[in-house]
Amino acid sequence: MSSTVTRPGQADPRHLVEIALRYATHGWPVLPLHTPRPTGCTCTAAECGSPGKHPRTARGLHDASTDIDRIRDWWRRWPDANLGVVTGADSRLLVLDIDLPDGPATLARLQADHGPLPATCEQRTGSGGRQLLFAHPGQPVGNRTRVEPGIDVRGDGGYIVVPPSVHATGERYRWTHRSTPAPAPGWLLHLLDRQRTPDLPAVEVPAPTRPVGGREQRYAAAALHRELTVLASAVEGARNDTLNRAAFNLGQLTATGLLDRDQVAAELERVATGIGLGPVETSRTITSGLAAGQRRPRTAPAPPPREGRSIHAPVRRIEARSR
Repeated sequence: MSSTVTRPGQADPRHLVEIALRYATHGWPVLPLHTPRPTGCTCTAAECGSPGKHPRTARGLHDASTDIDRIRDWWRRWPDANLGVVTGADSRLLVLDIDLPDGPATLARLQADHGPLPATCEQRTGSGGRQLLFAHPGQPVGNRTRVEPGIDVRGDGGYIVVPPSVHATGERYRWTHRSTPAPAPGWLLHLLDRQRTPDLPAVEVPAPTRPVGGREQRYAAAALHRELTVLASAVEGARNDTLNRAAFNLGQLTATGLLDRDQVAAELERVATGIGLGPVETSRTITSGLAAGQRRPRTAPAPPPREGRSIHAPVRRIEARSR
């Protein structure tokens, strides 16, 4: 079936929101994404590295929801927003992303070596690639870039752009096979398990802005390295959102003096530009993410009580929030 080129802005907004609601009722948390324009992206960044692929909301994929009223509100505010769906345990989705030009040949080789993949839900992306949707295995599977040449994986902490969203080329994303996502074959899960996040250079944590103990210093150092490592492995389409989340988390620690803001910003910029984000987009995301985190400061958690000692503290009831 041939694809039809549709320029951005031609989709019926009523059609978009109804499809977003359909995904939500299917149990897939939805989020509104920016929209590509002939002149760029609705984010208005001069050098947007992922036009039409990154979230419009402040907290990105953390705002993803199945709440009908919230989704209707989003599309009233942004009637032509592209649609994103969260991957991982929340949606019970594991997505194999097969990009051009190397992905098809790599996939053919893997199937020749290990056996064919089962028929499953599949979409054609706006750039001409394929995304195969499998059932989440029930164990943590993160986002992985370059699992093999031309192949990425979207799992926990990721999302995908879904039909009828429009790509920067003007092509629409479209479903090519609608079905219940099949279980991922064992060889694919084994392949993912063998992958390792690329190592980063050791990160030197600067002197804090107020005296802290050794435990807090170690906590801050680990938090910084962890966020940079996650950012370094972010897949295309999730990179800006991952950067925003990392800036927010680390901004919370700069607010209490456990990390130096300028040093954090420099490290985030180094990694973000290294994975392909543009300098303007990177700078704006870091600035806003750090500022948001500084409004919600946090410190290192208290150490667990020693065995044999009882600590009596009030128990705070945590209410479950609707996504």
